[in-house]
Amino acid sequence: MERLSDEYLASCPRDGKLILRGHGMTRIETFVDAAFAFALTLLVISIDEIPRSPAQLVETAKDIPAFLISAFFIGQLWLVHVGWSRIFGLQDRLTVVLSLAVVMFVLVFVYPLKLMFQSGIFYFSGGAFGANIMVDDGEWADIHVADMFLFSAAGVLGLALIVIGLYLNGLRYRAPLRLTPYEVYLSWRRIALASTVGVVAILCGGGGLFLTGAALPWAGLGYSVLFIAMPLVGRIFAYLYPPPEG
Repeated sequence: MERLSDEYLASCPRDGKLILRGHGMTRIETFVDAAFAFALTLLVISIDEIPRSPAQLVETAKDIPAFLISAFFIGQLWLVHVGWSRIFGLQDRLTVVLSLAVVMFVLVFVYPLKLMFQSGIFYFSGGAFGANIMVDDGEWADIHVADMFLFSAAGVLGLALIVIGLYLNGLRYRAPLRLTPYEVYLSWRRIALASTVGVVAILCGGGGLFLTGAALPWAGLGYSVLFIAMPLVGRIFAYLYPPPEG
């Protein structure tokens, strides 16, 4: 890869301390954006029919929390990919492979993700929201729910590893891209945050293996710890490795 020129860097827009080398939309980003939009469509509250009675409307409304939480997680992943693309603007082979992997993982794990949150929300809301998939038609025994949590954890872990791979791949080109010290620091910080997500996924997957009965839904809602763990890890990282000045 050729070293970026002063003229090109001067033409790139800025976002604070970041140089947006990938400010122009590429075919890779267009494809990834379309896949994320389709994944959110799959999460839609009522995709097969419009509620035609008050009772059906109430049942549909019970699905709103699971939909919002699932959409939030998918939206956060999309923002991560957008943020990476804006800083690095790479289109090398590994970028293409990792971006396609993001698309495949999101589309494969979108339904297990929502089912996981539905079951957890149903349990902790006392049946007011979510879906009781554990007893629906007698098909969801504890072992099946545990398998679903393991399957979902594998997906979250895989996505975290893909994000780590994207940033490590970007750092490989730090010299030709002429990354600033702050951009290098930010990349390592986001790698640490993605690693945190991966660790939580492993713990939740382990919970699916060892928790049983009424404690089993905690293996799904264990991901809520990310709302505390992510800011905490960010602060610890900034304390141990202060951001460069200037």
